Amino acid sequence: MNLKRAGVVLLGALAMTIVLFYIDINFYNDYDFTKDNVNEILFWSFVRGLVISIAVNIGNHYREVRKK
Repeated sequence: MNLKRAGVVLLGALAMTIVLFYIDINFYNDYDFTKDNVNEILFWSFVRGLVISIAVNIGNHYREVRKK
């Protein structure tokens, strides 16, 4: 994986983290969050965003290879 693709994956992961974090905060609907709860939700949002971003990147890469 070259540096450009790694940057695209990380940028996509960060963008997805914001969206997933917002969804998770609203899903739990608990207004008494501790710092540990917020950190855990943020961590798992980043992990899910990273996995989704990697999966999309792999799919796009193989689609480009198949076109050639």
